[in-house]
Amino acid sequence: MKLFHKAKDERVIAEVNRVYKIGFFLLTAGILVDIVLQAWGVDFRGGQNGRVNQLEFVVVIGAQLICLLLLARRGMMDDNAFAECEHYPWKHYLAQGLLAGAAAAVVVCAMQAGSGAVWASMGIGTILLIFAVQLMFLLPLTVGLVLLLTYLLFRYAKRRRMQAESADAEEDI
Repeated sequence: MKLFHKAKDERVIAEVNRVYKIGFFLLTAGILVDIVLQAWGVDFRGGQNGRVNQLEFVVVIGAQLICLLLLARRGMMDDNAFAECEHYPWKHYLAQGLLAGAAAAVVVCAMQAGSGAVWASMGIGTILLIFAVQLMFLLPLTVGLVLLLTYLLFRYAKRRRMQAESADAEEDI
């Protein structure tokens, strides 16, 4: 149950659903290709101990990027309340960047501890120090990248929206 019901623009929802449908089909096709290649004996596992399937990683990231680009080409930068905003919602994306940076630090520390890092067997003070150092480096990097990429996407989507509006205005004349 939601406490707050936001007004939803049905046109935006319809456009976003079309884009995500394309992304879903690309993701499904990529995973199916990976399954078929694994059945034929082709293995794309890399990294330490062969834990990461690189083809699956590329398919997931590629589907996400294609969805972002398709949304931007339709003049939207997001699928929420900021889909067609006129001013860059920096507070929203700053919060997302902070959360993503903290999550990245947790994931990096967990991966290092799981792969047998020396500090993992030391005391809690050392572990917290390592996490603080990871946080100190990953947080600004992630926040900067999130803000840069979302701002570039915002500018591109806004320009596409302006072009579509000017084309509509010319048709009306």
